[in-house]
Amino acid sequence: MNLSFGGAPSRAEAIRVVRAALDAGVTLIDSADVYAPHADAVGHNEALLAEATRGRDVTLATKGGVIRRGEDEWLHDGRPAHLEVACEASLRRLGREAIDLYYLHAVDDAVPIEESVGALLRLRERGWIREIGVSNVDRAQLERAASVAPIVAVQNEASPYRPGWERDGVLAWCEAHGVAFVAHSPMGGWRAGRTAHLSGLSAVADEVGASPFQVILAWLLGSSDRVVPIAGASRPESVLSSVAAASLRLTETQRRRVAGAVAESAP
Repeated sequence: MNLSFGGAPSRAEAIRVVRAALDAGVTLIDSADVYAPHADAVGHNEALLAEATRGRDVTLATKGGVIRRGEDEWLHDGRPAHLEVACEASLRRLGREAIDLYYLHAVDDAVPIEESVGALLRLRERGWIREIGVSNVDRAQLERAASVAPIVAVQNEASPYRPGWERDGVLAWCEAHGVAFVAHSPMGGWRAGRTAHLSGLSAVADEVGASPFQVILAWLLGSSDRVVPIAGASRPESVLSSVAAASLRLTETQRRRVAGAVAESAP
């Protein structure tokens, strides 16, 4: 959910959005320690989610392994010492006994992924986290991570701006091992406005009486039973629209047309 970046809602409205999602049956909410309005507000979204989900039965996922040094400077830090500090801070902000799902946010080229994931395994053994995930990985990195600890979720981009995401081996690995493929940025993140105006996508949306965003979500959901798209929202109405996409079914012809529109949009 867009609770902290450009066009983000007020704190009160953000809490309304989260609670609308829970009331609509959403059972997983994704965050990260660095999701915040600016670099000096690390932990903003986690603290907000703690308030919005208090007393509710929901799985909270967050991430560590990225640091912000400025508004546009995001650095990877997969050192075990950093991950321990980051996880402890996230646990405190979320106000939970343990974090349901904790991801390595990104691979640090200066630190073997085995060391980073090994640190998460030790945090799980300590009782700080329940399950381990990895994010923004390729197949080889995923296999190396899985050799160290059980991986229950992989969060990679699946959008019109990442062509071939379903053929790069990561989704196939997830399907073979019963692991969730959590698709972030389904509309391309900050490029969502451009995606919504793809002619081929809009045509399919008109046919099924849905929005282009709903069609993209339905297309992703129909690509594999392991795919779980992350649907961003900044208004309660957007939440309900995203939830409705789960019941939208596309014909094979429509799926091919969506795929064609997606391919044409690739840079």
